[in-house]
Amino acid sequence: PKVPMSPIVKNPYDPRQRQDLSANEAALLHFMSDCMHGTDMSLVDRYVSSDYIQHTPGIGQGREGLRRYLQEVAWKRPGRHQWRPIHLLAAGNFVILHKLLPATVIADFMRFDDQGLMAEHWDVVQPLPEPGYDPMRLSTENFSRFAALFKIDA
Repeated sequence: PKVPMSPIVKNPYDPRQRQDLSANEAALLHFMSDCMHGTDMSLVDRYVSSDYIQHTPGIGQGREGLRRYLQEVAWKRPGRHQWRPIHLLAAGNFVILHKLLPATVIADFMRFDDQGLMAEHWDVVQPLPEPGYDPMRLSTENFSRFAALFKIDA
């Protein structure tokens, strides 16, 4: 059963509202918006290096590996259009995108080459920690989730 997303808490760091994005941040946000969570396959050639290195288990290397993943998996994911960027951070040639989807939270780590192309990718993907999770909502103390995660006797 589909769990509806909770009312959205205003995000003062929303990457879509920022006016100070670096070129690499803007490229990653455009790629994610219009290709990964959209349908514009041409952005693979525009933004991805021909020798793209993929570290996510199960996805092939290079542009072709990414194209196959888009067609066979990413574009078939339920709720893929219902995504929300939470944080977008750049340091040197690396950009990190923290994003929320209806069933998962993802942090994408992208290295850009000297030509401004996406050259290398890692990610961390986890199911929502609770129904209706919103990373901008303030939490309340409840250690039961951690006790289960780390197998700690509560």
